[in-house]
Amino acid sequence: MKRTSGSIFAGLLILTGLSAAMYIYQPVSFREIATIEGFVSYARSFGSVMPLAAFLITMLQAVVPAVPFVILCSANGILLGLANGVILTWVGTLTGASLAFWGARSLGYEWAARRYGRAGLQKVDQLNGCRGFMIILALRLLPYFPAPLINISAGVSRINFLWFLLASAIGKLPFIIGYTLMGYSLLHAKNYALGISIMVVLIVIPYVIVKKTGRKATIHGKQR
Repeated sequence: MKRTSGSIFAGLLILTGLSAAMYIYQPVSFREIATIEGFVSYARSFGSVMPLAAFLITMLQAVVPAVPFVILCSANGILLGLANGVILTWVGTLTGASLAFWGARSLGYEWAARRYGRAGLQKVDQLNGCRGFMIILALRLLPYFPAPLINISAGVSRINFLWFLLASAIGKLPFIIGYTLMGYSLLHAKNYALGISIMVVLIVIPYVIVKKTGRKATIHGKQR
């Protein structure tokens, strides 16, 4: 456990150092990158290391959601193209979520309770095994649910990391693809009908899936 904690601390320290270096090199305020155009302009100011800057910001988003996720996905798609933008956002988001997970696991439940309140972690004991996988998947499919709270709650629970990572990878991917397509269609193709349609799909389908996964998780819990 000490070796794991040390590795996580080193990873967080490296991430903090790279973020600080990026800010020193190109200072920016959250307001400046709170729009798609602003984010794209800031990322492009890094020149040849632009993909690295976009990746670091995407990782930080999983820990400190300062930039709206829809803006992040859309901007990465514009900067790198649809396919590369989806891949960078997906990998960056999962990397940041994993760091938050292991950071919370090394700090423990009491730290999380002081940080977020026991009420926000009252169902943390349910995050275990297949049931935990389905709960995390359902929460990932709710775009308004705070991602850092999911990462930290999972970290202080008993759930296996692979269950957490798999649920996060599946739950995040539809929104990453949808938001990237939506931003690209609105800014490049000017296809507003497609953009609106994608938004409707991203609202309706996750709702249906959450209902079904929630029902299955309840049934599974009763069987146990």
